[in-house]
Amino acid sequence: MSFGARLRLHGRSAARVLVIAALAAPASARDVDAQVAKDVAVKAALIYNFAKFTEWPALPPGDPIVVCIVGNDPIADAYVAAVRGQKISGHPLDLGRPRDSGEWPGCHVLFIAGAQLRRFEAGLAGIKAAPILTVSDGEGFAKSGGIIELYVEKGLMRFAINLDAVKRSGLSLSSRLLGLARLTRDATVD
Repeated sequence: MSFGARLRLHGRSAARVLVIAALAAPASARDVDAQVAKDVAVKAALIYNFAKFTEWPALPPGDPIVVCIVGNDPIADAYVAAVRGQKISGHPLDLGRPRDSGEWPGCHVLFIAGAQLRRFEAGLAGIKAAPILTVSDGEGFAKSGGIIELYVEKGLMRFAINLDAVKRSGLSLSSRLLGLARLTRDATVD
């Protein structure tokens, strides 16, 4: 085979490799950023809607519902933008950014980013029976005693609700919310 023929063959092979690599490569940075922004906005909206379909037994009329977000500034920012001026059953919405678990008892809704779960295991154990709607996007959160776990299935944001955790907290969740969730219970260790 002549040098020219080898060069043409090599050029075609290189072109095929580039096409295959382009098809297999992750989306552009802009596409990834857009997807992350969409996920953040969806999580913020879900947190708001979870609060809409929850009743706290000792929340006085007109008192604010305090939504605390730990470990995810973009979700906190998206939440603020989404709920600006909104009320739930006459309750204004406040955003809390607790620095440590000692501040969690002042929260009505507590979102902890999945990356922070291991760091805050002890704090979560300390509020398991408190009337705090705990939410996380950490894998296994609901099975390990959290109330609501966000997860992605077939490209869509879904959520699981741990019925044992709901009962322990004393909160009431709307049947409409429960009907949309994958229901689960605490994991049992045999």
